[in-house]
Amino acid sequence: MNHPQLAGIYCRLSYAPDGSIEKVERQEEDCRALAARLGWPISDQHIYVDNSKSAWKRDRKRPSWDAMLAAIESGSIDAVVVYHGDRLIRQPWDLEKLIGIADSRGVRIASPSGTRSLDSPDDRFVLRIEAAQACRESDNISRRIQRKIKARAEEGLSQEGGKRPFGYGVPVPGQTRTRVDPDTGEETEVPVIDRTKVVPEEAEILKAAAQRLLAGQSIAGVCRWMNGRCTTTQGGTWNSKNLKALLASPRVAGLVAHDGVLYPASWPEIIERDVWVDLATHFDHSRQLHPYQGSRREYLLSGIAECPTGHRLRQKPSGGRNRKTSRIYYCPDPECETQVGRNMEHLDLYVTGAVLGLLNDPAFRDEVHAEDGGDRIGAEIAALERRKKSTLDQLKQIAEDEELDPAVLAVSVASYDKKITVLRAQMGGSARRRLLMRMIGVDLETWNAEPVDIRSATVEALFRVIVRPTSLRGPGFDPSAVDLLRRRID
Repeated sequence: MNHPQLAGIYCRLSYAPDGSIEKVERQEEDCRALAARLGWPISDQHIYVDNSKSAWKRDRKRPSWDAMLAAIESGSIDAVVVYHGDRLIRQPWDLEKLIGIADSRGVRIASPSGTRSLDSPDDRFVLRIEAAQACRESDNISRRIQRKIKARAEEGLSQEGGKRPFGYGVPVPGQTRTRVDPDTGEETEVPVIDRTKVVPEEAEILKAAAQRLLAGQSIAGVCRWMNGRCTTTQGGTWNSKNLKALLASPRVAGLVAHDGVLYPASWPEIIERDVWVDLATHFDHSRQLHPYQGSRREYLLSGIAECPTGHRLRQKPSGGRNRKTSRIYYCPDPECETQVGRNMEHLDLYVTGAVLGLLNDPAFRDEVHAEDGGDRIGAEIAALERRKKSTLDQLKQIAEDEELDPAVLAVSVASYDKKITVLRAQMGGSARRRLLMRMIGVDLETWNAEPVDIRSATVEALFRVIVRPTSLRGPGFDPSAVDLLRRRID
């Protein structure tokens, strides 16, 4: 067998949460010692290290693995030294890829457990057995980890590690741990954090953010409000992505999620569960109505008022003598027969007057404060979700149980989905009711002090605004050409 002309070293560590390279450096040291005993020359240009990279997940990228294969294919190296075979390969397809590239090149692999040649049929056979064993061990480890994760979820516990979640995490008196800086190696003592304890100041901010969203303020507006009061737990700024992820997480509602099932958590809720369900409905509704989230609203009725054919009105400068200060709402569809346009200031004042009149009507106040059944609806949704999950589990068992009728079960799942959709729509009505409860009795000064996105959401919750063509010419406003159609609260 030919002696290798130049060998490379491959090192890999599956999990290094702190970025530590100590263990892969030990692997490299042992591989250099083995290469020296075998008399294989090593070049520092061909040391391949994949730190904190899994070789089991098919979609996980290993940059140094790819670079090593390229070096073999180009003939830069003709041997590989690895600490152990499972550091190199844990899935059969990786071995087949390596064999395909090294085919008929006489590439050799060495580890403390022995030396193999990819050019030898017998060695290929042994390597394939070892790869299959490594794959099976990875599957077993994954199964044990998943079972542990499920057991922790059933006990109401989250997974250990990771960043401190906003709203939770109080230092444990007298307890510290050692943290190593991955860049400098410097050790510092940091307090141990109890993640089941609520941070009162952060919890109040989170509750206020949820109420602002349900009151109609845009998520961009809420982010600006939060950035004026706090940062994320990592010292960063709030944006629509991280705020939405935080508010949508089961943790803030005192829940643990696993495999589509919610379990009561061992920590207290910050946001009430019916409010949390309302937030999920709010986010779904916003995604459907406003595809481009995060843009700042500037005008009260833009995208809310309609022409008679249903096109949403936009705004633009009037184009007349006062084009620098005067704006109009107009139908943006050039083929629309109505081609309506209305002075923005006049229309805003007219609609605002109608809104304030309704919000200060005692009969309307009684209507808004009527029992909306939000808690009951939330409980019904949770019960339906559990029954749906049970039905889906039965569907999975059909292959082993001939007594179950798949057609009946499929119809049951569809029935659950329909009922859940109806109830979520009712929860959306509850969110609108909360907005209106907040705005009841508001005066003009308080109204103008509210963010424009909350005022717009209030208008949309109360009225469908339809602007029709008018025969009036010249200055003034024609109220008869504006229809304000009352919406139902629920």
